[in-house]
Amino acid sequence: MHSYHIFYFPFKWEVKGKENLLFSEQVNLKKIIVNPYSNWDRTFECVNEIQKDELYNEKQYFYKFTHPILYDDGTTDSIIRHYEHKDPKSGDTRYIIKKKDGKLYSLKLDAISLNLYSTGVGILNFYLENNDYPDKEDVLVINQFGRRIFPPFIQDTESRIEIAEYIEIQGLSGTRSYREDFSDYTNQTPDRLASFIESLITDFSDNIEIEPVIDDRMFVNSTYSNKTLVEPFSCFDDQNQEAIDKSEEAFQKFCFEESFWYKYLFIDASSPTCRNKAMRNKLVEDHTYLRWQQYGSLFGFSRYSLVLLADINQDNDYLPVHMRCMYSRMIEMVLITRASILKFSGETTEVSKLINVEKPDRDLINRISSIYKEYIGFVNQYYFREVTAQDQGIELYNLMLRTLRINDYTKDLDNEIEELHNYVSLLEDNRRNTNATYLNIFVVILTIITVITGLSSINYLLICSIFQQFRWLEISIGLAVCILGIIIFLKFFPFS
Repeated sequence: MHSYHIFYFPFKWEVKGKENLLFSEQVNLKKIIVNPYSNWDRTFECVNEIQKDELYNEKQYFYKFTHPILYDDGTTDSIIRHYEHKDPKSGDTRYIIKKKDGKLYSLKLDAISLNLYSTGVGILNFYLENNDYPDKEDVLVINQFGRRIFPPFIQDTESRIEIAEYIEIQGLSGTRSYREDFSDYTNQTPDRLASFIESLITDFSDNIEIEPVIDDRMFVNSTYSNKTLVEPFSCFDDQNQEAIDKSEEAFQKFCFEESFWYKYLFIDASSPTCRNKAMRNKLVEDHTYLRWQQYGSLFGFSRYSLVLLADINQDNDYLPVHMRCMYSRMIEMVLITRASILKFSGETTEVSKLINVEKPDRDLINRISSIYKEYIGFVNQYYFREVTAQDQGIELYNLMLRTLRINDYTKDLDNEIEELHNYVSLLEDNRRNTNATYLNIFVVILTIITVITGLSSINYLLICSIFQQFRWLEISIGLAVCILGIIIFLKFFPFS
């Protein structure tokens, strides 16, 4: 294996026809209807010993309180639904990328997985193995062109600078099109997803709608094995200071004078997109993880990638497993956290537009309360400042949080939702105070009526004794008092 690539497509989802209901109903996992003849299986058990070993290692790596968002336990109350496509497990499924210049890349598609979460977000993952293209430029092309899900610029449907000639998944047994050549895109079709993604989601279920939460790109997890690149800055002799100094010098040259590491880290296929040396060097420094540099393992994390460059051999064959398992789970955690923040932020914005300052609608108040309740669940079940006790895991996770600004965005969202909730609570308090005032007025009126009735009781009895033959007078006066009380109550103490 020359390289391994995982493409993550994070998205927002909601059940069709539920957009005007409470937020909890819009994102209720139990409302999703999986097509009965779908090629997707909900999986929560390992099928072989290798998977059981990897799952054991993963679960020991992460804190137990993170497990509910990482692993589907198969129950109806699980906050994650994990599905895997059947076809890659049973046949030769390929992920095809063809460039405009005619170069074609055919990658083995190991798996396609789909995770849906209770916050109304999900991730569609493609696991790709590269056994045929060892050149570093080929690895850059696979990452750059394989991740595009729609054109970033409409002009690119002609120039094909950023997008491939087509992307196709071959070997799937469905009847829909799993090929996207981007030729149908116009300036009237913004954000239309690539056909192979739309087809996979439609195969899965007809009653959910999805929307991307990043942009036209999928997130990339890439492992590249290249001994020639890493050997100059590798040094396994901790006692040889001359060799250490030589490796450090080679590392500085590789990272800050040559362009490959920058392009690999920031997913550029041609020239670096940063054309200022000082800024480019600062970006490389901020996004490169150096712990195992002298051992020839170089990690990097950017807004769109987690990458590893190493010489993969029998002594470090665990590295691809870590990238595919532990670090992949970390990526999923930060991506679903970011996607959930965007989901809550968008819902908060929409609800804020509906507020009537003078008289908030009861349904609107319930809707806001539902958002607040689900947000509390998100903070407690999804948002973690630390996920493992392992030093490298802590450092990488902190790099991910910092790069994606998860803590800043969560703090801002917390303030937005708290202010919205407090504002509505204030309106509710004002309404209760107003209603209490009306009730007091009604009580005072009834008290006055009672006093007047008591004072006139003698006259009333006298009149009744005189007109005993007219019993209807007593009944009429009683009814009149009751009706008057009801009218006053409805007038001054509304239920709305």
